[in-house]
Amino acid sequence: MQDYDRRFSMLGESFHQKLRDVESETARSLSNLETNLKKQLDSVAGQVREEKDLRTDADKELGHKILESTQALEKRMGQLSDQLARLERDMGDRVSHDVQGLRDEIKRRNDDTRSTLDRMFAELRDVKTDRTLLAGLFVEVARCLNQELPPPFANKGGGGDRS
Repeated sequence: MQDYDRRFSMLGESFHQKLRDVESETARSLSNLETNLKKQLDSVAGQVREEKDLRTDADKELGHKILESTQALEKRMGQLSDQLARLERDMGDRVSHDVQGLRDEIKRRNDDTRSTLDRMFAELRDVKTDRTLLAGLFVEVARCLNQELPPPFANKGGGGDRS
């Protein structure tokens, strides 16, 4: 029995020793695991911080570029607006000038047409037979026919002028 007790005792001690070894090995393994996990977490946290910083910088740069683009676009729109206003003024001036030129041309042509018509009417007045002269001529013809006398204008070369 003592032998069994001694064996059990040795087995118990051996078991306790192995248990302590397993516990210490487990504690070391857990400690190593914890250390490795902490290192990995720190590494991941560092990467996340780096990524966050990079993205923050990229966001700032992008915001700056957007602001510059917006300002450049606003400047260009202002230039285009000024250019459009200038073109509108120039076009208005040109149209006004052209309209005035057309008015002057119409007035000149109207004056030319009026003078041409006046000249034509004057020529027609000079060419047409005067009514009183024609009436006098008919009276003379009638007298001559009644008296059979030669007409007084026959000697003057055929003019209808009586002076």
